[in-house]
Amino acid sequence: MAAQDRGLPSVAILTVNYNSRPYIEDFLASLQAVAYPNYRLVVVDNASDDGSPEEIRWLFPQVVLMRNGENLGITGGHNVGIRYCLEQGFDYVLFLNNDTVVSQEFLDRLVESADERTMVAPKTYLHGQPGLLDDTVGDFDWWRGVWRGWLYGKPEPAGFERPRRVNMASLCCLLVPTAVFRNVGLMDERFFMYYDDFDFVARARAAGYRLRLNPAAVIHHRKAASSGGVESPFKVYYANRNRLYLMRKHSSRLRFGLFLAYFLATRVSYLVSYLAKGQGRQLRAMLIGIADFFRGRLGRTYELIHFR
Repeated sequence: MAAQDRGLPSVAILTVNYNSRPYIEDFLASLQAVAYPNYRLVVVDNASDDGSPEEIRWLFPQVVLMRNGENLGITGGHNVGIRYCLEQGFDYVLFLNNDTVVSQEFLDRLVESADERTMVAPKTYLHGQPGLLDDTVGDFDWWRGVWRGWLYGKPEPAGFERPRRVNMASLCCLLVPTAVFRNVGLMDERFFMYYDDFDFVARARAAGYRLRLNPAAVIHHRKAASSGGVESPFKVYYANRNRLYLMRKHSSRLRFGLFLAYFLATRVSYLVSYLAKGQGRQLRAMLIGIADFFRGRLGRTYELIHFR
């Protein structure tokens, strides 16, 4: 749909595409059914070679499709799209993974909870696992660098159906007023992908922006579909490296030192687990990810390991 109805806030639904052909049809079909009339889909493609950009244009002709000549990661792709959205004067940018399926009313519910100082996240279920939540919104523990009260794969806790303020959300799906980008900047491309969303939300909240959960907005997410799975070597590498970078960026020296001791101690259990399961590629990815953080090798570095 085109952003034409000026009686409602204009929303750019921004997604970064990279070889998404196995699930892009479901994603686009769910967007075609969205009730909110004043949105435009903006897709930034990161040099896909599976035919998915052509399929996107065929299935969703009104899309704004921007094609990068190389894989800029989720952060670089987002920044290309954000700059376009700022130039076009949208009121909001909705970050949305293209391995999701959205409900018909989800965008109405997000917009009704938002304003120029408020970001809004939906309730996110795991795709194909009815009633089980994904870990995309809640409270973040800045001592350990993890979710507090981890919701992944669990049913809704008591009271989860109530809208409320929260302190963290992923960019799997997050509605953001465009003023945030003008005030706090764009995505930090040193992350490339993973933990970049926590950094962005932390910067926005430090600048005085609010973050709310509206559980009446519902989506379903194929967890880590774009990176080969929850325990792929690709994800293991970036998750370890970038968790360290996130905590260093947002912590005092003392707090980071305490975190580092905790983090390295807990890696021992992962090392034992990977060895026991014969997951040598995951073990190697974890160790190189940690080493690359200490070497200052950030951004796009995944070519160093044969992830796939």
